[in-house]
This record gives sequence, C-alpha cells and structure tokens, in this order.
Amino acid sequence: MRRREPVRVGEALDQFFRERPEILKKFAEARLPEVWVQVVGPEIAKYTQRVSVERGGRMFVYLSSSVVRNEIFMRRAALKEELNRVLGQEVVAHLIVK
Repeated sequence: MRRREPVRVGEALDQFFRERPEILKKFAEARLPEVWVQVVGPEIAKYTQRVSVERGGRMFVYLSSSVVRNEIFMRRAALKEELNRVLGQEVVAHLIVK
C-alpha cells in the first residue's frame, strides 16, 4: 500500500524495527565490544583480547590476565544483566570467560 502523506524518518525506522526485531538484535550484538568497555571500565578492558557473540546469545570474552579472568568469572551474572540493560534488550544469555 502506498502512502500519500510524508512520514518522518524516525517513525519509519521505528516501524521497520518493530516488524523485524531480529535486525535490531543484530545491531545490539554489533555494539557489544563498545558496551563491554563501558560496563567493565578501561582498566579491565585493557586486558580484554576479544569479545564475540555466537548463536543462542553466548558471549565469549577472552582475557590476557588470569587475575582479571577470575574476577570477571565471579561477576559474570551481574555483568550479563548490566550488558543487557545497557543494550536495552536480552542479547547476552550466557557470559563465557576464557
């Protein structure tokens, strides 16, 4: 159906993402590396070698320090919830520390 009245870009994007939530989730997944730095802070982020997300919301964090790895492992449940809160949706189901 063709529209005759103009539509604001923001309204069109809102409708587009409401109809396709899987695309919005992919955008959130792409933001994870920057959100990770924001959530854990620059001191822990400097020990982070890689952050990746696989199917099923499994987020892998590779760390270069065993001390930091242990700290993140102990806080993984709280970090998972904080990451999802900042992203605005349930993107991370499991946080796996390596």
